[in-house]
Amino acid sequence: MEGNLIRGLHHITLCTSTAQGDVDFFVKVMGQRFIKRTLFYDGRIPIYHLYFSDADGTPGTVMTTFPMRRTELSGRKGSGQFTAIAYSVPAGSLDFWREHFGRHGIAIVQESERFGEKYLRVVHAGIDFEVVEDPIDLRRPWRSEYVPEQYAVRGFHNWTVTVRELEDMDTFMQSAWYFRKTVEDGRFTRYEAGEGGAGRRIDVRYEPDLRQGTWTLAEGIVHHGAFDVADYDTQARVKFDTEGMGFTDFSDRKNRGYFESVYVRTPGA
Repeated sequence: MEGNLIRGLHHITLCTSTAQGDVDFFVKVMGQRFIKRTLFYDGRIPIYHLYFSDADGTPGTVMTTFPMRRTELSGRKGSGQFTAIAYSVPAGSLDFWREHFGRHGIAIVQESERFGEKYLRVVHAGIDFEVVEDPIDLRRPWRSEYVPEQYAVRGFHNWTVTVRELEDMDTFMQSAWYFRKTVEDGRFTRYEAGEGGAGRRIDVRYEPDLRQGTWTLAEGIVHHGAFDVADYDTQARVKFDTEGMGFTDFSDRKNRGYFESVYVRTPGA
């Protein structure tokens, strides 16, 4: 049972620049659906909370953003953060995405390969995004008017988190949250939930000399990543078991109106 407590990735939330910039990037470039606009109420300055996903807001496809430009706070990328978000695209799609990014004036800042997979990396609002071909990801995409269906993103492939110390993070991923360590490639270690595959992967990048990134809400950093569980009882079990190992930096359950969540700072943060 323990290995199935966390089913995979749910959503990831970013501190970006402007609301219009996010709509332009996630809808017109990445081809996601704009599904919701609410507000982030913490603090004295109200900030939009924007949601982008597939047609139905399926866990493992949902990107949410806090456009932070009006706060005039700038973040510093570094260790202890999610540092890249990778989208899964069909096999044979990378030529389309090279041309598609170029047509929108978005530079490809890196082409790389890890775990035998080819990645294209771009930057939006100071945050790194990747597309990677995954021939076995059969999730149905949103039928966007901006990206043809045969090239469209299927959802998240993986998120990358960067840490200065690996040992405690490895213990957390395997023994607290029951992710399986499946493969290593240089500085990268891949962990997978449940049966694994796209939307169930976390890649941990070991960078022992990288400075700690910003902890506060500020433009240009990832705020948090959220994980999918079956129900509130399972959520409570994950919290109980993780705290029992000594990872006690958990929040109480937060009622967000249309969902409830708990937050934990991992040992990599």
